[in-house]
Amino acid sequence: MSAESARVTSAATQLFHVLINGEAEGVLDSRVFARSLVDLVERATGGGAVYIIDGRTEEDLVELLFEISTKIKLDPDVLPAWFYPERGQDRARQSDARKNQFPLFYLLVDYVHHDGPTGDFARTALLYLTEAGSKSKQLETWMIESDLAPQMASGLGALYSRLSRQAPVLSDNEKAAPIVRLCDSSQEDTASEQPEDFRANVKAFLSYLAFWQDTLNHCTSPEVTDTLLDHFQVLFVQQLLYPSLLESSDIDGGSTAAVLSHLCRLLEAIKHDQLVQRLLRYLLASSNVQSGTNAQKPRRPRMSMSRRKSMDQLKTLSDAANSPSPNLFNLLDLLKLSLRSRRLQTVVSSLKLLSVIANKHHQHVLNVMFKTCTIVRDRSRKAFNNNIIKLFDLAGAVAQTNNLDDSYKHALEDVQASLECHSCFSAVNMDAVVPDGKDKSLSICMDDKLLDAIATLLCSFFANDVVTNLALTEAIISMASCEHISLQNWLLSPVYEGSVAREPVSISFLFILTDLVELVKHWRSHFGDWDAMVAEQRHRLNSNDFEQAEALLAQGVQAQSVPSKEGTEHSSRTTVESPHSSRPSTPLAHSPIQAMVLPDATGTISSRSASTQLSTSSATLLKTRVALTPARSREQASLSLPALADRLSLTADGQQASLKEPNDCRVTTPNPQEEPRTRSSASLSHVLTNAIVLQEFILEVAAVVQIRATMFSEVDVV
Repeated sequence: MSAESARVTSAATQLFHVLINGEAEGVLDSRVFARSLVDLVERATGGGAVYIIDGRTEEDLVELLFEISTKIKLDPDVLPAWFYPERGQDRARQSDARKNQFPLFYLLVDYVHHDGPTGDFARTALLYLTEAGSKSKQLETWMIESDLAPQMASGLGALYSRLSRQAPVLSDNEKAAPIVRLCDSSQEDTASEQPEDFRANVKAFLSYLAFWQDTLNHCTSPEVTDTLLDHFQVLFVQQLLYPSLLESSDIDGGSTAAVLSHLCRLLEAIKHDQLVQRLLRYLLASSNVQSGTNAQKPRRPRMSMSRRKSMDQLKTLSDAANSPSPNLFNLLDLLKLSLRSRRLQTVVSSLKLLSVIANKHHQHVLNVMFKTCTIVRDRSRKAFNNNIIKLFDLAGAVAQTNNLDDSYKHALEDVQASLECHSCFSAVNMDAVVPDGKDKSLSICMDDKLLDAIATLLCSFFANDVVTNLALTEAIISMASCEHISLQNWLLSPVYEGSVAREPVSISFLFILTDLVELVKHWRSHFGDWDAMVAEQRHRLNSNDFEQAEALLAQGVQAQSVPSKEGTEHSSRTTVESPHSSRPSTPLAHSPIQAMVLPDATGTISSRSASTQLSTSSATLLKTRVALTPARSREQASLSLPALADRLSLTADGQQASLKEPNDCRVTTPNPQEEPRTRSSASLSHVLTNAIVLQEFILEVAAVVQIRATMFSEVDVV
């Protein structure tokens, strides 16, 4: 583009700005003015194949289109100067016919993918034109028959296709977190950071998804809305998103973790109820899921000829694509498989996706994700007190500490915020899924396959990576936060009708927690200073001495620090939140485990104590290898309930020192033809850290029980 041409274009642009924003009559509703402005933009931006302008002038031209769209929204009488439905009637099937009818619209469509002000102007202008469609029957018909819906769906699909299919890796902040670095990590955690273009692609995809939601929110025409939703489901979900899930189903070596992570981001970002319905209803192969807010939606009048024509065309596209159907293998099947994967990233991505669905889209948890059953509700204060006392006893048995009261107080605050933010808290019209009667309630069936996969992970708690356990506990708390799912039967002890108790088919999570605490008790019997070691590990996870402690663990050198009289006391909590945290993000975020996950903004860990002494012998002890045997599976526990112990052996500097093995110890013998899914041994530092996570999780469960009793009136007052 020559300098002279640039000056002419810039001057013309400024002139049009003055005319559009001036008070002169007969300008905006003039077809001559409209044609002149459209010709200028087409030629300057390359639409007329004349020349390409610089970015600044391009932004000014798109701003012109935005100003026109704003005027059309405010004064629909201006629309006939810019929209010519009669043009091209004799060649309605040709691709350029609709473009000639509303060139302003197509000029804006070319810029919806742009970043910065240019893209913002284009997207907002299209929202205004979509909103104007409800005030003009001709424009509404044109939008239904136009390329609006296909282009929007194709654009979203194109941006999704650019997302990486490589498994996600920990960010620098996550890799630097003490709770990760003081534990044994899988080799996957050492992968390099995601490239900058990956983050840019994710941002572009989420921005366009936000544009989708804004368009639906501004559209007041039911038929235009349904046309958009149909294309979203067929062109994006059915022909692109679901096949990507299907192709990634090699859970131990494929791209499952990446695809599940993308789906997790998508569901976190979506706030439009009908988009969620179309997406999850298809991926879960469920046709009976209804939104609480739309369950009683009135029937719409007969659809127009344009709408029917659009549906027929879309059906033709769908049949021609011959996409696979989720009726044989759906998202729920993939989650069940992925939770049993040998890959850390696949398991964690699955748990995070489950948490998002449970927190934000609870109706799918009730109807599809889990098999539910009606149970007898125990509303007695005795049952409530027994559960609370049991959980407090378990938490205290993990390690004796003076900070349990403070930990529980902050757990109560976090859990209350979590329940209040849960999608079911403000939901209405849940009569279709909530059983009648005060004494009846819905719960998760004990033989549910997805629940069993989660329980299996809980059984191997001490053998898991700490990242897995953080995601696991978050998922369980998210499930427990749903008002319409009772905690009885799956999380707490089952309740049976009648006076004779029956032996359960499977065991509640509370029983598994009890088994895990029995493992801790066994270790405590062999480590006389167990409580002190747990307290010191808590301090290392929070203190400024973390880097020094980590170096000692790696090299076994003497610490050069001054002991503090507060060395074993829990340090102050950091309140800095991070999007990378594996714990539930709440406005309060005061739980001590939340503070352990990430460093603060300065890159250091907050602490009110100066330092702690870590001797060479202590460093060596923390590197000791502990042989692990998972807690009994739910199937094993349902057959017999003996006192549980775990085989324990220590290895220091290559020398093995075997400790006594109780007579009633049950040792799981792995299948030699099957690669073990979890580690068979771990460092003492790893075990201590997971013990801290377990203690905090038990307190969170107790907090859920107490807050639900208050918020949901689950306990009789008298």
